[in-house]
Amino acid sequence: MAESTTGNGQITLYTGEYCPYCRRVKNELERLDLGYETVNADADGRETVIQLSGQRAIPILTIGDEVLVDSTYIIRELRKRYAS
Repeated sequence: MAESTTGNGQITLYTGEYCPYCRRVKNELERLDLGYETVNADADGRETVIQLSGQRAIPILTIGDEVLVDSTYIIRELRKRYAS
């Protein structure tokens, strides 16, 4: 999806091909019609994931400089911030 800047900054999703939790977050971003950039953590972003969160787990979502982890928490935050 296209790069996006929201009122709170650019959204980037660190994701993986076979990650069902990542798919849930992607679905929510699309449902809310939010543009976002993806980084394939399996291929080239795992070191960045560890630097951002201190763990290897994905998904990780960044909004500007803010780092969100755990798909349930990420979806809750997206709904709270962007749902109409």
